[in-house]
Amino acid sequence: YTITLQIGLGIQVAASDINLTQNGCTASDKNDLAKLRWATGNLKSTGSTNYVWASSTDRGYYYTWYSTYTGNTNINNTDPCSKLNTAYYGTGWRTPSKNELTKLARCTNKILTNSGMWFMNNSIGLFLPAAGCRQDGKGSNTSPTTDSGTDGYYWSSDIGNGNNTGKRLYFGKRYNTADVADHAKNAGLTVRCVKGTKQ
Repeated sequence: YTITLQIGLGIQVAASDINLTQNGCTASDKNDLAKLRWATGNLKSTGSTNYVWASSTDRGYYYTWYSTYTGNTNINNTDPCSKLNTAYYGTGWRTPSKNELTKLARCTNKILTNSGMWFMNNSIGLFLPAAGCRQDGKGSNTSPTTDSGTDGYYWSSDIGNGNNTGKRLYFGKRYNTADVADHAKNAGLTVRCVKGTKQ
């Protein structure tokens, strides 16, 4: 039998192709984002090893902050992106930092389309589904409890301003914005992995 290794998996956009600048995207943001490669889908695995990511329009699953899938409100301080199946995806995937998600949030037109939002470029850029979330105390699970189809909530690897919060990217209808702010660690949010030197 054969093992197929996917070389160059993911989405990487050249600075010159980043044209969604309506939310304050700078030349510096473009140059920094061009150095990163993004997973093409949200994390969608339970357990603790051989994770996979979903199709680009699939919601994926919901995780507590910086944790592998627990199915409850536990936080285990383990980067879920580090559990991607290396035989298929290769190594080096991680949860994005708040700085990376802040740059990403600036490089969008903030327009909801097909139950999601484009970042960097609206054809070859990064499409993030508005997968909703499992609000504070709802923990990790395979389905959302709120805002599915209208709002997106994506974890960063950074802790929030309080011990019980982590930083997350938000976009969508509820607040009509795209930005990074605090969210309770025991909520279930989606994760989009990234590769490249941490910014």
